[in-house]
Amino acid sequence: MLLSWSPNVGNATEPAHVKLTLTHEEIAEMIGTTRETVSRLFSDFKKKQLLQAKGSTLIIRNKPALEKMLNS
Repeated sequence: MLLSWSPNVGNATEPAHVKLTLTHEEIAEMIGTTRETVSRLFSDFKKKQLLQAKGSTLIIRNKPALEKMLNS
């Protein structure tokens, strides 16, 4: 879902900025999981430096690494 929100323009190695207006609960409902799972995944992605949050903006720092996770 994060990848579908990110812009498909520009350099894939450049960070993508996504305005996040949904709560973790709302995201969980959209993808059929729990709020706790969404929060844990976001935390894991931040620790791996794949994502960064600045207020309501989510910065996808490493889009190729997120894409690679889909294929593994």
